[in-house]
Amino acid sequence: MKSKEIKRKVAEEGYIQAIIVFEVVGSPKEYVERALKNHLDKLKAEKGIEFIKEDIEKPEKQDNYWSTFAEVEMLVKGLEKFTWICMDFMPASVEIMAPEELSFKGRELTNWLNDLLAKNHEIGLLAQQLGQQNKLMVKNINALIRNTILICVDSKINNPKEIAERIGVSEKDLKSVFEAMIKEGKIKKDGKKYYRK
Repeated sequence: MKSKEIKRKVAEEGYIQAIIVFEVVGSPKEYVERALKNHLDKLKAEKGIEFIKEDIEKPEKQDNYWSTFAEVEMLVKGLEKFTWICMDFMPASVEIMAPEELSFKGRELTNWLNDLLAKNHEIGLLAQQLGQQNKLMVKNINALIRNTILICVDSKINNPKEIAERIGVSEKDLKSVFEAMIKEGKIKKDGKKYYRK
């Protein structure tokens, strides 16, 4: 797209010219490459978004994961669409190139702020749901571990090392579970071995 056409779209059609950086981190390398490509393809297909230029970096290995990013210069139709990109695609950074000043009516600002608040509420609700799911999962895993300890003890597997091997949890991590079960009166310790109380 030529510079003249970009300036016209910004001045006459209300487009925002911006450079937006999208980053993907994960593993394996192919996942990172595919995820970034899919991210950009979704944006390209979106009405009111026009790519001017895109530079995609090759993934780099960092510890146990891969990281890559794309720097995309684009035209975005209006502040609402621009906000949508920021909220739904979570770019690493944005830089508005043009226009130098944005003006909008109070109603547009109201709509923009309400969209922003709705997204924040959605994120808050999702975080709350994930927190609840996590608590439930921890509770259920804890119950499974406790029940497996009781099954081991009932099966004459009393040595903490053997119990840990059967469960697949380190003996060190099971120590607090053993202590809690003793306090609750579920098991007792005799020497280095555990028995049903």
